[in-house]
Amino acid sequence: MVFKNITKIFFILISLNLVFSIVPPFNEYNWVSLIKNKFSTTYNGDLCGDYIDCDPQTGSVIGITILSTNINNEKLNISDIDCLPNLEKLHTENVAIEEGFIYHTFSSLKSLTILNSGNSLIDGITQMLPNYDYFELSSSEFGGKDLNLINIANVKKFKSGVGFVNLVYSSFPSNFKTIEISIYALNYIDFSSFPRFKSVAFFFNKNFDLETKQYFPTISTDLMNITHNIGDLLGESTEFYGHTNFKINTLNILSRVTPPSQYIDFSKNLNYKTIRLINFGNFNFNFPIINIQKNTTVEVMNGFLNKMPPISEWGDSNNHVSLQSVNIVAQLPNYTGSAEFVKLSKNQIGGTIDKSWCNTELIVPNNLLGGCFTCYFDNPEVPGIDDPGYAMFDRFTDNSFTNHNKSINCPTFLPRVTVLQRNPPQIKVFGQDIGYDPRNWLVNGTIGFSDVKKVLIGREYHLTLTSGSFIDVDYFSVLFKLPFNASYTFALVDKPPQLDTITVYSDSVITIEGSYFSSYMGHLSQSITVGGVECIPESTSFFNIVCNTYPETLFSSFSQDFVINVEGRETMVTISTHIVSTNYMQCPNRCTNTTTGICDMYSGACTCHRGYRGKDCSLASLTCPSNDLTSVCSGNGLCNSTNGECVCNSGFQSDDCSIPVLNCPTENTSKCSGFGTCNNITGICTCDDNHQSTDCSIPFVKCPSINIFECSGFGKCENTTGVCTCDELSFSDDCSLHNCLEPSCNSNGKCDLSIGQCKCNSLFTGDDCLIPLHFVSSIIPSLETGGPAIFYGYFGDLRSNLKLSIGGLPCQITFNSSNLINCTAPPGSGIKSITVTQNDIVWRGKDIYKYISNFLKCPNDCSNNGRCNQTTLECDCFPNFGSFDCSGSIDNIPKSNVTIDTNSSTTVIKNQEINFQIYYKQLLEVDYNGKIIKQYNLNNNWNSNKSSSSSSSLDQIEHIFTQSINDGNNQCKIISNIKEILKKQEISFADTIFKLEPNSIKLTISIQNYTYQNNLNTLKLEMVASVNQDDNDNENDCNENESNIDTSNSNDLSLFNYIKISKNNKLFSGRFINRVLSDGVSTFLSSTTTTSSLDSVIVSLNLPHCKKECLIDPDFSVLVTSKFQQNCEKDDNNNKKYVIPVAVVVSVVGATAIAGAAYLFYRKKFVENQLKIKLKIFNKQN
Repeated sequence: MVFKNITKIFFILISLNLVFSIVPPFNEYNWVSLIKNKFSTTYNGDLCGDYIDCDPQTGSVIGITILSTNINNEKLNISDIDCLPNLEKLHTENVAIEEGFIYHTFSSLKSLTILNSGNSLIDGITQMLPNYDYFELSSSEFGGKDLNLINIANVKKFKSGVGFVNLVYSSFPSNFKTIEISIYALNYIDFSSFPRFKSVAFFFNKNFDLETKQYFPTISTDLMNITHNIGDLLGESTEFYGHTNFKINTLNILSRVTPPSQYIDFSKNLNYKTIRLINFGNFNFNFPIINIQKNTTVEVMNGFLNKMPPISEWGDSNNHVSLQSVNIVAQLPNYTGSAEFVKLSKNQIGGTIDKSWCNTELIVPNNLLGGCFTCYFDNPEVPGIDDPGYAMFDRFTDNSFTNHNKSINCPTFLPRVTVLQRNPPQIKVFGQDIGYDPRNWLVNGTIGFSDVKKVLIGREYHLTLTSGSFIDVDYFSVLFKLPFNASYTFALVDKPPQLDTITVYSDSVITIEGSYFSSYMGHLSQSITVGGVECIPESTSFFNIVCNTYPETLFSSFSQDFVINVEGRETMVTISTHIVSTNYMQCPNRCTNTTTGICDMYSGACTCHRGYRGKDCSLASLTCPSNDLTSVCSGNGLCNSTNGECVCNSGFQSDDCSIPVLNCPTENTSKCSGFGTCNNITGICTCDDNHQSTDCSIPFVKCPSINIFECSGFGKCENTTGVCTCDELSFSDDCSLHNCLEPSCNSNGKCDLSIGQCKCNSLFTGDDCLIPLHFVSSIIPSLETGGPAIFYGYFGDLRSNLKLSIGGLPCQITFNSSNLINCTAPPGSGIKSITVTQNDIVWRGKDIYKYISNFLKCPNDCSNNGRCNQTTLECDCFPNFGSFDCSGSIDNIPKSNVTIDTNSSTTVIKNQEINFQIYYKQLLEVDYNGKIIKQYNLNNNWNSNKSSSSSSSLDQIEHIFTQSINDGNNQCKIISNIKEILKKQEISFADTIFKLEPNSIKLTISIQNYTYQNNLNTLKLEMVASVNQDDNDNENDCNENESNIDTSNSNDLSLFNYIKISKNNKLFSGRFINRVLSDGVSTFLSSTTTTSSLDSVIVSLNLPHCKKECLIDPDFSVLVTSKFQQNCEKDDNNNKKYVIPVAVVVSVVGATAIAGAAYLFYRKKFVENQLKIKLKIFNKQN
């Protein structure tokens, strides 16, 4: 853009005042000089000065302010600033800016201010700004442009002015850093998705889009400033909407507000701490807002209210009320509020200031008031929240007071003082009309205060003394310099009035000297009587009282009782009432207290009350107790008056000798035969633990027992001999053992003599262990069309009402024995649960029956890299392809290294930088619903069988590990066999043929003799397959890729389940056959996969209820895909993709057999052969 052709530039880069001798480094000095020359700026003196900030240590330029009154065609370029590497702050005024300057990331710049860029930024802010602590762009060409707030997301504090912009935002960034914004805008936007701001300021002109104020409630901020431009015409105003937001703490609105049609309710605005309104409107000349919270400061300036708002409802001890220049024409009402201070200046308020205003700071200059603050008109300056320079007298100037006079008395001054803390010393000053300035108070006449806390203004203050201590102090004084320079004494301890001298001057006037009296008239309640006649105090202090009896009293004798009561604490003495008699004699120990005696202050002698004696009445004169008023000790004893105790006659007892003594029965001369204690009141013996009867003469022998009951609760005790007679079936000396009804438990268990019940072994139940606990361990299923099915397991010899169902449908039983059930299965498909019921006991097997399907296919259709063998359902891969689905290449395979951890039994296959791991995680016993009953960690608990760990042949290397589960009755043994396959081979396992490639790994695990907690429970074996990468290996960077886990081919409805884990395009794949040999018989096995992270998968094998053995037989091998890069340096296209699949083939035999089996082979072995077996069984039965 071309600016006005005015070449004179006032570009202040150089300070005219030298700042010590700091000079920028040579290279920065040169660059600043070049900028100076570029803008034709006169160079004088050192560079570091008022408009160039330099680092005080290094001299490096850290801040520049460029002020220009005229602009030429030169622009401030990025290169001008880039050569100042440590510049943190840049401020320009009337300087043209290079396009793209504001989007450039300077190395150290934190603050950028651009004021009037001379149309060089006419497009506004069109892309995201870099990180700034502060960014300001205020220029007229910015007006009317769109400001997308997403573009300022990296700026902590943003400000734009002069030009009014349209606010928009496209999408919300995840990291919005802006906490303060100040914008000249034409509208609001929806701020719902923005974080909370620290402060928000909007300035609107007359083109403000009123429809967008619906978005005002979406703003969340601590401080909100709103300014609506007020035109010259009074009719220009804006409808008030400040009450619609509940997320703002402080609201400031400068706007001429349109008079509302009804009151504005603030009852829901609980978060507002301050409401500040300027040029506010009214509702029928009333303040238009109602229900403002008391914890809100209210400030209103300029407006037309006429009527007094409900100011008593606003503010509290931490918040104030200010109504200035709002044209209130009203009488000042009584005040019932609690605001910290109330300012009502420049209004037309009249009337009298009621005393209810004395508990707040009131500021009412320039009104028509009269009032009650006259006690402190002499106070030169009262520190307050507002206008602390106001003297008290001046706060009420320019009003129509009738008592605006410093000479008026103050009869309502009634201070009270108590001690809050002795050390460090703290006091509480409170009371009526005590003033507003604690600087007028001095403890003991000299000590002021280091800390002042206003609890209730003009009513209560908590003060910390600058020095001294109240330790070992009983009373202290406070000098109140205002209103009339009086000193009052206050007690720290709670004592009754102390009397030193009482003088009778006439028949009516008495003076009392002492302490702990009322400090002044009205301080404490105080009453005095002489011979029962009231003596009314005329004056009082903490140490002196003058009282009068009206009319003059002629006492009947010259010795009278004198009673003084101060705030409920009373002292009574006897005095002489002779005219001009002085009573000053102190009695010994003040006669102890008023309950023991009374002091005659004329003679100094005590008169003791009844029951007390001694010079000071401190000794008790005691009488003994009695049950009647006519005799001592009930007439049955003698009284010891020194201690007040009775000495009873023979045959009587108790403290008053009123109870006769009753003798207990006995066999000899000793009480209770010498084996107990006698209660002489009742005449009853309490025998010791070894005797009984009324006279304790019969021995008592306790019978043995295992609990609190005699003979354990199963017999009767003869307690003279201590022998039990047991109930039927119970025996032993304490009857704690019990025979079972069937002592042998039918040889299926043992009798538990402690409870008399049979403990059956795991195969039986019932009271006599006759009922078998049946279960199914393996199944030969039928075709989907239904037909013969065979169930192996344990069913026992007692099989009453035997029933079997598959998927809820009955299977007609054709034969059954103790370990076999034949039945005709109903038609079905998929996986079903079974139920076997006999002897009223139900056994359920969840998802263990799988119909034989006629429709199965090879995995992934052999990935189009091979043909499906319909006999075995295995893929016959084309040359150079391998893996179970022919997805991998067998050409150019990098050599793998196998490591086997002798402690954890973990197998690690390392191929270049990738490590594949396989290990057994844990063995679980689960109930029918899958809840874990027992959990055994297998990892890191193996013992290596060293005799076999190095076993090798030409075909394989073998490693054997064992561990045992010893859990109560459970003596399970687990054997793990790991083989490194050296040559290609085929193995046959459970009528299934497996092909093993060279360098593959074959695992076998056997679980033997596991004892279940319940015959419905089964086992679950968890295996973990994982992959990781060496951090420091970068030889295959071109093949790098993220981890990925594919379980899409894990499906129990197929013959096999497959998983894949890839890392850097290397593939770790596994195959799991869904057959298992349970106790030597093949049956269905289901499995589930759980992806625990991006790098590992857990395979859970759901085993049947096998009793003797479960055997697992997986194997692993390594292949390479066609994308594999053997040498990354030859990768001209930087293609990093290659895949090395690790095929995991899991054959499960017994509890778990992992095998590769083809469908037709499976059909011949598992369908036709099974049918032949059934026919043989049927023939034998016939």
